[in-house]
Amino acid sequence: MSEQQSLKDDRNLPLATTKVVPRGSKDISNAIGDRRSSYNIEGYDRVIADEITQQYHQGIPLIDKAVIALVVIFTLLVFINFSFTSNDAKEDPNIDKTLFVTKIIELVILILFVFEISIRSYTNGFIVYFSDCWSFFDALIIIASIVLIILDLNLQGDAFITISKVLRGIFRFLRLFLVFRKYNQVKKINNSGSRYTVRSPVEKVIEIMRDLSDQFEDPEIIKQLNWGITHISNNTVYEPIIEGRKSEALGWLNQPQNQQIISQDSKRSISTDIIFSNETNLPESLRQDFSQNILKLDYDYFSLFEKYDSSILTYLMCYYFEKEQLFSNLKISPDSFKKCVDQLGSSYHRENLYHNVIHAFDVTHTVYFFIEKCNFKEIGKLTKLDYSILLFSAAAHDVDHPGLNNIFLNNTRHELAMTYNDKSSLEQHHAATLFKYIRDTELLINFSLQDFKYFREKSISMILSTDNAMHGKDYNRLKARLASNDFDPGSKDKGICFDTLLHAADISNPFKPMKNYEKWTFRVLGEFWQQGDKEKDLGLPITMLCDRRTTNVAKSQIGFIDFMVLPYYNTLQQILPQLAEFMEQISENKRFWAEQIEHYQMLLNTQ
Repeated sequence: MSEQQSLKDDRNLPLATTKVVPRGSKDISNAIGDRRSSYNIEGYDRVIADEITQQYHQGIPLIDKAVIALVVIFTLLVFINFSFTSNDAKEDPNIDKTLFVTKIIELVILILFVFEISIRSYTNGFIVYFSDCWSFFDALIIIASIVLIILDLNLQGDAFITISKVLRGIFRFLRLFLVFRKYNQVKKINNSGSRYTVRSPVEKVIEIMRDLSDQFEDPEIIKQLNWGITHISNNTVYEPIIEGRKSEALGWLNQPQNQQIISQDSKRSISTDIIFSNETNLPESLRQDFSQNILKLDYDYFSLFEKYDSSILTYLMCYYFEKEQLFSNLKISPDSFKKCVDQLGSSYHRENLYHNVIHAFDVTHTVYFFIEKCNFKEIGKLTKLDYSILLFSAAAHDVDHPGLNNIFLNNTRHELAMTYNDKSSLEQHHAATLFKYIRDTELLINFSLQDFKYFREKSISMILSTDNAMHGKDYNRLKARLASNDFDPGSKDKGICFDTLLHAADISNPFKPMKNYEKWTFRVLGEFWQQGDKEKDLGLPITMLCDRRTTNVAKSQIGFIDFMVLPYYNTLQQILPQLAEFMEQISENKRFWAEQIEHYQMLLNTQ
């Protein structure tokens, strides 16, 4: 099967789903056995099935059921025609009438098959569907059969009728073969899920340990196995277990002796009488624009950049902080805030095609979409401090980006690579730049030490999570936590959820309507190709997707969706169930690019 043919209609791909059952219900174990992750929201246990379990519940699409029914009728017609065209039945006039009726029925069924092919070629893309030789051959057989039946009904002559019957008989059997072959392919596609399955050794170890615990009845052994599963899924296998003089050991190991939960009501400083207004003099026209469009994925923020330049990021952040009343609640000075965000916005390089202030606006806008539209504010039990961390990390996640990736910086011994020892150099620079501006503007001067440490820890972790080189490792770490029995996005797993939301927003272009997604595609590839030109001039290996002479735009986006975006967003749905209603956009965008593969290949061939 060709690569294009494998790009089937993603509406048949199983999206991650959740089943909500009352706490303590037996349906939990009946639904998915022990391979589950649950967390409590308002008295319910939310049960998360893994991808294999989800696929089990996938039904056969309606169009395939209709095709199966037509195939059954078509098979009966084959046997009826062969039985009635024997030499013993030729002279019976009743049989002639019956054969005429069967021809009409056969003609109607063939027309329905044409309708079926039209639907499939439309949903998959005309070029993609007919690039498979079997699909093309199938269409030819149907058209030829229709022509023969029409001629048979209108022309006379024993010789022609005999030839027509023989050919139609052959075509019928070929059609049966092709239809059953297609049905088997449909079953494989429905059962296969995404084109790629990514699993980590941690998931396999946890699965083995759970299977092992099922073999024992001794509660102590089961308890020990569950203890091991918990530490593996929490990524705490290498943390020290202190016995004996614990306080002294903690001191030598530089471990905090008293971990306290950060709450919204934590004391921020001795200056408790300071009151800041939530007003920032945001232009009224822009306030109304944000109010009407800020939760729309097709928001046209490109036009805003043309009008407001880098200040658009400051206005967006002011709107969010006003709306959530973060200035007064967190005792943040609006003047210091605007100075800090202005520095962030102006530090994004305007000449960058992709990593510029519009991208910062887009990612911040998407993170807020997850918080509000997908209800992470309730799922994550967000405090005002949490809001500030999520928004600032998104706004600053690519600040002072040079328009070149970490591979280029490492290969050219760039100053950033030397400073950060080739380890996520860009992301570490973005985080360091954010906190430099925070310090210079005294933005968080009224925070307690505890709150500042919490803000700093979570922000740095979020920004470092945007390094795509860490995608696979972080993705598997997330799935390991989701596979645990104590996953809690509102408490112990809040940090990994923060990281996940920002990374998801950073790779969210295929999640957006095509009018925005297409713009981002050519911006990011344009920036990649500029890097590729520099690599070629310097005699360096050209990084993947950075060679304008070999990169097929459509294939690059389909690979991006299949390898990164779709699996990641399917998993994200386990945290944000309401994300499911927006997932069709990714499949729709993939179908668009599938139809463009040949076009972009022709452009490459003519260079």
